[in-house]
Amino acid sequence: MISAPTTIKVLEANTENVKDIIKDGFVSAVGHEATAQVITTKLNIPVQVNRINIKLVPGDVLIVFQLLSRLPEGKILSQDELRQMAAKWYVVTLQ
Repeated sequence: MISAPTTIKVLEANTENVKDIIKDGFVSAVGHEATAQVITTKLNIPVQVNRINIKLVPGDVLIVFQLLSRLPEGKILSQDELRQMAAKWYVVTLQ
């Protein structure tokens, strides 16, 4: 995912921070429909499923939506289950 030696800065964010960062456009790398729909609901911004490999370079900014508990092996969550799980946003900047 990281293609060159770089410094990585990780900051916790809130929904409003994330909306401000992506307001001018972004590339989705969300690989699951339910997750994309939950993020869409949280941000009130359409987030498409886009199961791609990404390669980051200095200057890139990555928004991370992280669930705060580990799922059982092979478990696929519904939208309702995802909405009920605790989650955090992080902004990852490559310098």
